[in-house]
Amino acid sequence: MSSILRCPVCREPLLPSPSGYQCAALHSFDVARQGYVNLVLAQNKHSKEPGDDPEMVQSRRRFLDLGYYNPISDGINQATADVLSEFDRNSACSILDAGCGEGFYLARLKEALSQGSGPHLTMEYHGVDVSKFAVRFATQRDRSMGWFVASINDLPYLDASLDIVLNVFSPANIPEFARILKGNGSLIFVSPGPKHLNGLREIIYPVTREHGPPAITEKAKTLFAPATAKRITYPLELTNNREIMDLLAMTPYYWNIDRETQGKVATLDRLELDVDVEIRVFRKSGGDGATR
Repeated sequence: MSSILRCPVCREPLLPSPSGYQCAALHSFDVARQGYVNLVLAQNKHSKEPGDDPEMVQSRRRFLDLGYYNPISDGINQATADVLSEFDRNSACSILDAGCGEGFYLARLKEALSQGSGPHLTMEYHGVDVSKFAVRFATQRDRSMGWFVASINDLPYLDASLDIVLNVFSPANIPEFARILKGNGSLIFVSPGPKHLNGLREIIYPVTREHGPPAITEKAKTLFAPATAKRITYPLELTNNREIMDLLAMTPYYWNIDRETQGKVATLDRLELDVDVEIRVFRKSGGDGATR
């Protein structure tokens, strides 16, 4: 029996057990009744409940399920399908959504790939987030995928064990992504474009500046080679306050604005804004791009 998981205690392979997972040193981790496994060690927590709280996760679930970000999801699905087109027919592929949140993007990716006309691949899907509340919600979308509570700074995967890592609007750890990807693995990185959420930002900040290129473009140079890039832009109109406040709760601005500014947003019942997103695909350096 083989596994791509790594024990967070001793770094040895973590294998399926009757109750969850266990390594050769008998460190064991049970599957919660909701269908996920918590691999964050108590001594490594920086707070009692790291990551997004239940209210923020529920806001994200409500907003995403309205379909407003489906074009972003579709772009991610296409970028992934393009990478998979290089795989040998009837081969296997493992995909991790690092910072998966409540599972929206990974669930839609699985659905899209299952309906595609590409090579017949054996797919293995994993989602990781440091918020146990987010992962609990993710299991509601599809319990057949591997859902784990873990930090992107200590991902519970063996070296060179994954084919594709997704990182969607989430903190990134470039060395850790490079460690877990195979020699010809790909990183699909999704970040705000220059004008993303203009309209909302103009209410929050007296002076708004365009988003600059993400730091990954520099940080990844020694470990990854850029492969492709695509920009997705479209206007968006929100027509009730619940949608506006749910969007705010999905963004870093939720943490950064003062009570007065939050109150200003809370009075809105209509908001026009820009969606502007960049999807970059990187190939792990050392990968020759050959068919898998």
